[in-house]
Amino acid sequence: MEQPDFPYYNTVDQIYHAEWSTAKLARLELLRESIAALWPNGHPTRLIHVAGTGGKGSTCRFLEVGFGCAGKAGSFMSPHLFDYRERFSVGAEFVSRADVNELWSRRIQPFCVRRALRGAQYVHTFHEVSILLALALFERHEVEWAAMETGVGGRYDQTRALDVVATALTNVGGDHAHILGREQWQRALDKAGIARRDTPFFTSETDPDTLAIIEAVCGDAGAPLTVVGEADVRRLEGLLGGVDELPPDEDALLGAPYQKWNAALSMAVVQRFLPELEPGRLVRVLAHAKLPGRFWRVEEGVYADIAHNVEKMRALAGEVDARFGNRGKILILGISGKRAPAEVFRDLARVAKAIIVTGSSYKGQDPSAVRDELNALTGDTPVLVIYEARQALQVAKSMRSGDDVVLLTGSTYMIEQALNPDPYLRTLSATFGWRMQTDTEATGTVSLTLPKPPSPYR
Repeated sequence: MEQPDFPYYNTVDQIYHAEWSTAKLARLELLRESIAALWPNGHPTRLIHVAGTGGKGSTCRFLEVGFGCAGKAGSFMSPHLFDYRERFSVGAEFVSRADVNELWSRRIQPFCVRRALRGAQYVHTFHEVSILLALALFERHEVEWAAMETGVGGRYDQTRALDVVATALTNVGGDHAHILGREQWQRALDKAGIARRDTPFFTSETDPDTLAIIEAVCGDAGAPLTVVGEADVRRLEGLLGGVDELPPDEDALLGAPYQKWNAALSMAVVQRFLPELEPGRLVRVLAHAKLPGRFWRVEEGVYADIAHNVEKMRALAGEVDARFGNRGKILILGISGKRAPAEVFRDLARVAKAIIVTGSSYKGQDPSAVRDELNALTGDTPVLVIYEARQALQVAKSMRSGDDVVLLTGSTYMIEQALNPDPYLRTLSATFGWRMQTDTEATGTVSLTLPKPPSPYR
């Protein structure tokens, strides 16, 4: 067989699915038009587009604190854990509710209403209005640099409509195969599609076959490629060893060894644009970066992590073993979408003292069916079903003895329902999209009604 021609395979895929691909690309054009209308002289913030199967949010936070060494920096991330405003960060702090209220009501919503008057196809989606709101927030706070996380994939995600100064791809795994393609090369083609002409492209992907696809896509797009590898991680480790301050605390991202890859990737991006920045200073700020939901210590003996796919769960299982060793581990697990529970939880389930399977508020799988799949993995380990997440947490805490730990993972929706202290936000998150699902039936209005929206967590 001749050398694979991946840019051509992408072309054929787009032609085979022309109705779908052109509609997706049309949405990107609509968002570009809106950005140009709101910022006719161009948006003032220099943006870095971040994609990947795992580590996107952490990489965005590392980029934010890194660029923060030389000016005001921010990030746009998903999912949020408890509060929608967690998607927007400036100076490693979430924006205020007042900012969200004002910019939505006075600028973004009126603009979107005027667009919607042109027809249903001009109605901006949840993801699109969130991008517009992020740009408005960055402008208000005079953010000089900002990381922008994709929702799903890369080539067709709405963040692809942004003008950016660099792109970063963490890795390519198996998540969202039903959307991005069953084959690894299909998913790599989609995620590498964030490449733009003459825009530096950085990746920490290590698989040679996947790297070959990334190289082909970048070559076709005219995007200069930088590959971050083991040598860069070792350099980061050496610099961390020279930090004279206290080591990262338990909640710091770099408390987990696998996060060194995300930090090394971010460091490469920052140093490309800020070559004068002293490496030791950069590493010091990276060492103290934090982000809710990533191996988060909720309270003594209770932890949560938003890992939800095979790759993230494998990394989490290694971190659980490293941190807790022989301590008993009581797992609270939920899973959403079309992921296979036996695949996602395989590594983690084997180290559990007990497992409680509970529900997820959005596209959650039936906990009883999940339990049946897990029973084949766990042998004599008890696997219980408690449908309500907050109740599951109380039961898990009552089951502890000695130095046992409780870990909630597998679904951001489940963690949010179990731990969000705000009952009003819990209701809003659990019922996302219900108005659009019932609007036509209740009012007979169809002109501006959209289909059921995607998850607010992406």
